[in-house]
Amino acid sequence: MFIFLMVLAISFMSTDSLTCHQVGAGNLSIADSSTSTDCGVGSLTCVKVVDLTRGTYTKQCQSLNCTLNGVSNAVANCANTSTVTGNMLTCCCYGDGCNSAPHSASYLAILLTALSAIGFIV
Repeated sequence: MFIFLMVLAISFMSTDSLTCHQVGAGNLSIADSSTSTDCGVGSLTCVKVVDLTRGTYTKQCQSLNCTLNGVSNAVANCANTSTVTGNMLTCCCYGDGCNSAPHSASYLAILLTALSAIGFIV
C-alpha cells in the first residue's frame, strides 16, 4: 500500500512540471515543428536563443529565473546582444510552452534583424 501511495504521489508531482519547447539546434529558414515537453525537476523558465547572424536557434528549459540587465527574477523578456561574432537574441519566459515558434520563424528573423540594424532593439 505504501508503494502505491508513493507512485501515486510521484505521478501527481510530475504532472506539475514546467513544459518547454526543446530544440538542440534549429534553422530559422525551416519551420519549427517542436512540441512542448516536460522539463526536469527544478526548471523555472523556458529559453529561446536565436543567432541572427548564423540563422540558427536553440530552445530549452532553464533552472534560473529570467534575468534582465543583470537583475534576476525579472519579468519575461527578450534581449538583443551584438558582439564581434554576431547578433544574438535571447528570450526568457515563464509558463508552459512559452518559448514556442512564431507563425513564421524566418519572418521573425528578418524583422528582428531590421529592427536591430536601425537601433530599435538594444
